[in-house]
Formats: sequence, structure tokens, C-alpha cells
Amino acid sequence: MKDLAYSFDDVLIVPQYSDVVSRSECDTTVDLGHGLILATPIIAANMDTICGVKMATEMQKLGGDGIIHRYMKVTETHNIIQDWKYGNLGKLLLSVGSVRSDKRRIDLILQKEQETHNIGICIDIAHGDSIHMLDTLKYIRHTNKFDNLIIAGNVCTYEGACRLFDFGADVVKVGVGPGSACTTRIKTGCGYPQLSAISECAKAGKVIADGGIRHYGDAAKALAMGADVVMVGGLFAGTDCTPMWKAADTQPVEFRGMASKRARESCGSIGKNAEGISTTVPWQPKGSTQAVVEELSEGIRSAMAYSGCRTLEEFQQKSQIIRVSPSIMSENRPHIIT
Repeated sequence: MKDLAYSFDDVLIVPQYSDVVSRSECDTTVDLGHGLILATPIIAANMDTICGVKMATEMQKLGGDGIIHRYMKVTETHNIIQDWKYGNLGKLLLSVGSVRSDKRRIDLILQKEQETHNIGICIDIAHGDSIHMLDTLKYIRHTNKFDNLIIAGNVCTYEGACRLFDFGADVVKVGVGPGSACTTRIKTGCGYPQLSAISECAKAGKVIADGGIRHYGDAAKALAMGADVVMVGGLFAGTDCTPMWKAADTQPVEFRGMASKRARESCGSIGKNAEGISTTVPWQPKGSTQAVVEELSEGIRSAMAYSGCRTLEEFQQKSQIIRVSPSIMSENRPHIIT
């Protein structure tokens, strides 16, 4: 049995002496390689109720990015690439599954990337530390000599991250079970507390913290523990740039995990195993996507200022983390009102 591991609510960032006069001095720029430089270290999750073209475009305008989900027909992926080629200048980040189950989509993207040179691939496999991932990385990076950005995940251990980097990943996505619509840990008993998973995997290379961000301060904790970027799903649910949002319809908006029964049915899968939930969330008004990004960004910069840090690299090196008792949860929140 390994040592005790931690989640976001188990720790706090310790304030230190700071000569940062204003959080506006704090630079959150991160370089993920292959020309993908983010002014804001936030990526919208590759979920079909979170990130389509509209969300990815808006996130790039706001300094972050979005990874477009793969739960669509291959022809739809083709149309997105064509439209993006003529309407956008930023890198298009697309999700794919394993080479065994999603080869047609992979081959399409590989072909189109040779024409556009602006496509990054996110290999999206629930258990990323597997033969499925290694075969897929081998096929994309080595067999087809793909030399653009590859994001691969998900994993939750240092050893797993190392294997993905060794096989050609540029960035590794971290998180098994912490997502707001995920039931993997309940159903299988498998997973790893997210904050410790981030810390371990970050020792191997550049990582995206995927899942578990319930409060704005969690993003700062993830970055302090070594993440280069945080991936956000649930906080964006119901906001105005999500695929199912409609300006004229203020009814609750669907939000679902990609391993949920609803998500599987939507893409033609008849598998009975489901490790996610589907639910509805309140409709959010126009500008709500931008508001979430701004809240996250302000929280990150404030945490950097509290730690006396002006860059994310300095924040990762200098920030101090303290373990706290469960009673901290009541102290963390406003508690004058019952």
C-alpha cells in the first residue's frame, strides 16, 4: 500500500512574503510546445456538452483553448477541419480514440494535418496507461511521422506518465475518476486522488490537470502542484458557449460524462458499461463562459501574488502546500449565515 495521497480539499496554499504589488504583474503564460502558447492556462474539456467549435474559438479569444470532443461522425470531424481552415488562425485541437476503435478519424486528421499544419491531436482513452494508448501513440507518432502536438491521457501515476512521454506524447492528461460527471471510482474502486496524481505525473513532463476542479481556487492548487494547464468541464456546464446552449431557451442544459449511458447512446455505442452520469444544470446568461474564465484567471493570479510569484514556473517551484484537517471545509466558506 502506498503512502497517503491528497485531493484538492485536503490542502491549502500557504501565503508567503510577496513583493508583487498587483496580481496584474503575474504572468500566466504557458508554452505547451509546437506553437501552442496559452496566455491563460485553461482548456475546456473535450466533452460533447462542453466543447465544440464555438467553445474552442471563444477559449482562444480569452487566452486559453478547448479540445473538441470525438463523439461525432467522422464526416462531422472532416467538416470542422474544413471550416476551421478557412475561419480560424489558431491551432485546432481534436480528440481521437484508440487506433483499434477510431482509426478512420485518426487517418482523416493525419491526412488533413499534412495540408493545414495546424492540428493537434488529443488521444482520449479512459485508461491511458494501456496497450491501447501505446499502440495509438506508436501509430500516430512513429508509423505516420506526425510531428505536431500530441496530448495523451488519462493517467494518474508517474510511471504511467513516463510511458506516454517515452512513446511520443508532448503533454499528458492527468486524472482517473475525479471528474464531476464521472463514476469510475465508485463503480470500479480504481483511481488516484487528483492533487497527488498531478504532483507525481508532473515530475515526468508537461501535464494537464483533468478533473476535480470544483472551486476556482482548485485551479490554483493544481498549478501549484505542477500542472501546466487545468482542464475544466463542470464549471463551464450550462454556459453560453457550450454546444447545447440556446439564447432563447432558458431551460436547464444537459451536462454528461463521456462514459455515461446517454453519451454512449448518442454516438451509437451499445455497450452496457457506464462510468458516468448525465444530468441537467442551470442555463447561464450570455457572457457566462467568459465570466468563468475570468474568475479562474483572477484566482490563479491572486494565488501567485499571495505566494510572491510572477510566473507559473516560479509558482510551481516556490509555492508551499500545507495539509489540513477535514474541519477546514467549514472554515473555508462564509459561515456567518446559516
